[in-house]
Amino acid sequence: MASPEHNSSQPAVSSSAVAGGAHGDSPSAEAQGTGTETEPSAATTVRGTKRRLTSAVWDEFTKDDAKQQAQCMYCKKSLSAGSKAGTTHLSNHLKTCPPKCAPVGLKQQKLKLTENVDGSVNFGNNDGVFEAALARKELALMICVHEYPLSIVEHALFRKFCQTLQPLFKMVCRNTIRKDILDMHAAQKELMVRYFANLKYRVAITSDMWTAGHQKKGYMVVTAHYIDESWNLKSFLLRFAYVPCPHNGEVICQALYECLVDWHLEGKVSTITLDNCTSNDKAVDELTDKLNLPSLMLNGKYLHMRCCAHVLNLIVKDGMNVMEKGIGRVRDSVAYWSATPKRHEKFEKMAKTLNIKYSRRLNLDCKTRWNSTYIMLDIALQYIPIFEKLSKREKMFAKENCCPTDEDWKFARELCDRLKVFFDITVLFSGTKYVTANLFFPKICAIRLSIRKWSTSDDPLIQKMSEEMKTKFEKYWKYVHGLMAVATVLDPRYKLHMLQAMFISLYGYEYANREVERIRTLMVDLLEEYGAVEDGGWASKPGSTAASTETAGTDEAMQIFSAYMLSQPVVSASRARTELDLYLEEANIPLTTEVDIIGWWKFGGIKYPTLQRMAHDILAIPVTTVASESAFSTSGRVLSAHRGSLAPNMAEALMCMQAWSRADMLGDCNSTLYAEFQSVLADEEEEMDKDVTILTEE
Repeated sequence: MASPEHNSSQPAVSSSAVAGGAHGDSPSAEAQGTGTETEPSAATTVRGTKRRLTSAVWDEFTKDDAKQQAQCMYCKKSLSAGSKAGTTHLSNHLKTCPPKCAPVGLKQQKLKLTENVDGSVNFGNNDGVFEAALARKELALMICVHEYPLSIVEHALFRKFCQTLQPLFKMVCRNTIRKDILDMHAAQKELMVRYFANLKYRVAITSDMWTAGHQKKGYMVVTAHYIDESWNLKSFLLRFAYVPCPHNGEVICQALYECLVDWHLEGKVSTITLDNCTSNDKAVDELTDKLNLPSLMLNGKYLHMRCCAHVLNLIVKDGMNVMEKGIGRVRDSVAYWSATPKRHEKFEKMAKTLNIKYSRRLNLDCKTRWNSTYIMLDIALQYIPIFEKLSKREKMFAKENCCPTDEDWKFARELCDRLKVFFDITVLFSGTKYVTANLFFPKICAIRLSIRKWSTSDDPLIQKMSEEMKTKFEKYWKYVHGLMAVATVLDPRYKLHMLQAMFISLYGYEYANREVERIRTLMVDLLEEYGAVEDGGWASKPGSTAASTETAGTDEAMQIFSAYMLSQPVVSASRARTELDLYLEEANIPLTTEVDIIGWWKFGGIKYPTLQRMAHDILAIPVTTVASESAFSTSGRVLSAHRGSLAPNMAEALMCMQAWSRADMLGDCNSTLYAEFQSVLADEEEEMDKDVTILTEE
């Protein structure tokens, strides 16, 4: 019997195992020779387990010994894992397992490209289609909208970037992209012209002149304002046209007339709003002679509209000439503390010391712009303690003797309060997303009432300012523009009552009755004119009437009666008067109610069809030229010093494409014009296909 020490002798066992391995004898045979079965059997199990787990596939599979199955850790698919199955099928599965083979993070996939018969390329991975022509047009539109230079297409890194995005896209040169922009502008303009040619409603025009500082050339901006078929207020830039010198009435008239004829609007104009200058007055007079008067509203009697923002500016300017001395020290103080960065930092530091929130920076005004003076005073009045504290601490500021006194601050506050009336109304009138015609009369009456109130001030300067403003106001606005008064009546909150109340308060009963009767007569004339247009449409087919009369018989009495009724215009007048009376007799909507005046006439005006059509045209009239002037801020960037060599037709294409693209993004999807814009790519594609050089030029 072997001793325990001998059985536990590890070196002897290892030695025999190695020797047996050297001679090719198996361990099991050696174990059988020794007569011991338990210890060799355990060694065999351990060595066999290590052999099964040495394959790398088991790092990505979970084995279930009971079911003889191996589950993939990625897709959870179960495969056979029996003792005779091996691991080859497991390795093959890992090579094609979708979750395992999916890209992790930002990895580029190879695209399966197939070319169509028409030359377009299909992307097999995402079923997309790459069209070189469409990519070219989007590039041109990007340059217009974001005001990039045309030379961007020749920038090396931009070309490399585009090549990385789409290797199939062949970048064009600057001359080619210029031609693309001009062609796209021409295609979209053709769609716009076609739309306006078929428009059934009148269009209000605003226009203004601007001189490019770097080019020293004059440009005219012409904008159309109208309410479309879906009752959406629209403003679109028609022209950004170069106008040669001299910019007198004849030249301005000719440029405006050519624009209206080019866009088929010469017979659809309701008003033309221009700023207040002699050349514009003469231009409108000559334009009235060129246009067909019967096609205009009341034969063009109310064609000319003066920009009320410019009139407001004239009124305030006359008043400010009196007030300049009263705000001199306030202006000098603002100029002192905003002159250098060091002084401004001291002013800001003092604000923190006094725990005053410094949210608006000091802003020195321009003496010729009253709105900048208002902003300067409005800001300075918030920081009176800072000015007073610095006057005691800063010797240089004290020596300048420009620190305002209490009387100066009191006068500045009074002036600021009065200028705020004009500032707020100017901002209100400058809106382009809402109707302003119905706001005109109530707001200018509010200004007149304020001027009258200021005349009772104890300060002689305020009294003199009031007199100067009153004189200018009476010159331009004592007799309100007829269509603006009509727009007030078309507001269901005001009607004729607003005119009556304001005229009585300002000028007395006699004047009020006379003016209200004038406006009422004007509305009757307009309704008769609109009714005659509708009747003309109904009576334009005399053949059908004659045919029905003949079929009914040859009764001479009925023929005489029919001829008599067709010759009587009183039918339209009677209907118009009745329609106006019904509208005026209807109760006013309370002033506390928020009214969407366009929406009200769209639905509530159905029972007044002729008035509804008239409201459709008149409510679209803007009271300022801000929509046209706003293009100048953009044109200043488009025609900057770096792009001063742009030709006038290229400048117009860039300006119009930018404006039309923004209008497309902001437009109503139900609008007909929006649908026209959406189809421009398809229509333009056909045009570009006809001209192969557009696609091949470099």
